[in-house]
Amino acid sequence: MKGLEKTIVVLAFLALISQTIRHAYMLWFEPRESVLDRFDKPKGEIAAATSLDELVRRYEAARKQVEDAREERKQERAQSKTGETEVYADQDSEPYKSANELHSAIEDWEHKASEIHELRFFWMIGLVLLVVGVVIYKRLNRWIGFTLIIAALGEFIYWTSPTFFGGTQEFDRLLWNKLVLSLVSLALLGVVVWMIGVFGEDRPATEGR
Repeated sequence: MKGLEKTIVVLAFLALISQTIRHAYMLWFEPRESVLDRFDKPKGEIAAATSLDELVRRYEAARKQVEDAREERKQERAQSKTGETEVYADQDSEPYKSANELHSAIEDWEHKASEIHELRFFWMIGLVLLVVGVVIYKRLNRWIGFTLIIAALGEFIYWTSPTFFGGTQEFDRLLWNKLVLSLVSLALLGVVVWMIGVFGEDRPATEGR
């Protein structure tokens, strides 16, 4: 039993420490700027947006420009034949490019907001499992208790795992949530290790239930 406990705890520590370092790197040390950013207006607007409403307002303005541009082109080529090549060119030029990138940014923002909600919910589930597991481990049955502790650690590790892509303020908010919860998970793991004596002296076989 002790050998299994030690192995699981060491692996959990390794996973949480490496994830915490990764979150800190992405927040404070990862290069995010490029010399080409000044030539890309949509990316600058997306990175500067502080709320979803702000992105939506900019998207609405871009959509209006797209509709005006399409109406103007429709009138210009009313009798001409245009194929997919021209449609593709439209999407790669302004104002179509800005509208598409803002649309993608809004979807990404909503996805990250959903991730934050899931992260907090399932991390709390993990916390409940951890508390119940420790109580059962100490008072009822070591195997059942430690099984719940493993399940709790699995929730902590999975839901605080690194997120690699994003270019909005909501992405940074998600990273902050993961960083804080990773640190709290490490602290809780340390407390649990101390409470159940994982690295203490092996108990007599008769004590294992």
